[in-house]
Amino acid sequence: MKNPFIIGTKVYLRSPEPGDEKIIALSENHPDPRETLFYALPVSNDEYVERIQNYKKDSRIIFFTVCSVSPDTPIGCTAFFRIDWVGRMATFYIAIAEKENWSKGFGKETTQLMVDYAFETLNLNRIQLHVTVENKRAVKVYKDIGFKIEGTMKQAMFHQNHYSDFYLMAMLKEEWEKIKA
Repeated sequence: MKNPFIIGTKVYLRSPEPGDEKIIALSENHPDPRETLFYALPVSNDEYVERIQNYKKDSRIIFFTVCSVSPDTPIGCTAFFRIDWVGRMATFYIAIAEKENWSKGFGKETTQLMVDYAFETLNLNRIQLHVTVENKRAVKVYKDIGFKIEGTMKQAMFHQNHYSDFYLMAMLKEEWEKIKA
């Protein structure tokens, strides 16, 4: 493991290192993850190097590279964005870049590690996320971990020639504590 920060069974999370921009850019450029993340514009590796540097300077963002334990390789990224340190709330993001790494439990474990980190270490009170209603696999994972659907944002994004509805899902610290107990 290279500079692990949070260690799970299948994955570990670490600060982005030089070269990680390739897997992170792939998350936005490759058609498979782009389908679930709704990116419309291409991004270069150089643009992501700059973006990562900006993330590191922004106290409202905590950004990790997701690495598989075996083999020890970067497979995606995860983050908390728009962290409100007074309101104790953040928006969760995850992208597993290559389709061959989907449905192996990497995303679920990453999400659980991030939720635990948010409530145990960062002392956040609320984590929220947005997910298209069409991404049934992701919705199931989020529900399994303890996120609840709080509402539906109708026709929130245009993608592939149609408007898609998105769920606003969230989990509170007190709900997470009940699950852990």
